[in-house]
Amino acid sequence: MMRHFAVALLCLAGLSACGTHPFKPQEYPLRTGLISPFPATGAVTVNNAQTDTQPVIVSSYADISLASSLKDITEVMTRQTREEIGKNGKAASGAPKTLSIKVDSLVSKYIAFYYKSTIEFEVTLGDGETVRETVHHGSGVLAQDLDGCIAEGVMVMLNDPRIRNYLSS
Repeated sequence: MMRHFAVALLCLAGLSACGTHPFKPQEYPLRTGLISPFPATGAVTVNNAQTDTQPVIVSSYADISLASSLKDITEVMTRQTREEIGKNGKAASGAPKTLSIKVDSLVSKYIAFYYKSTIEFEVTLGDGETVRETVHHGSGVLAQDLDGCIAEGVMVMLNDPRIRNYLSS
């Protein structure tokens, strides 16, 4: 009887590790120099254009999944974009500019002791042009892979000539 109780207790403890767990995206700092300085004529407003708050699976491996919302992921990307524009944008007078960011997907896959993630997002410029980006990232640590992928998306976005041309016009 005691043996069955111990086995049942171990099974319940093991089940608590399985399932879907929340993932709260965090800003992963970008090293100085990864975004080269650029002119930004006029004040730049960066908006979160993602309205989807439903949980999405961002990683799943060995019966453990992590879930977040596209709105929360986009919010981290939006905040980091504002910060990087503040650090790297050479402000000059001009018409105000707007960037509206919408993350469509963030997924990390486990590949032999390594995680590889992909983020897909779009940026709608104030002049109506939409720039779509797909960025890949890799790390040995899952949380760094996901957060680093968001940061790398910011880096790619702010180094994109279409976005730089818009910000400097």
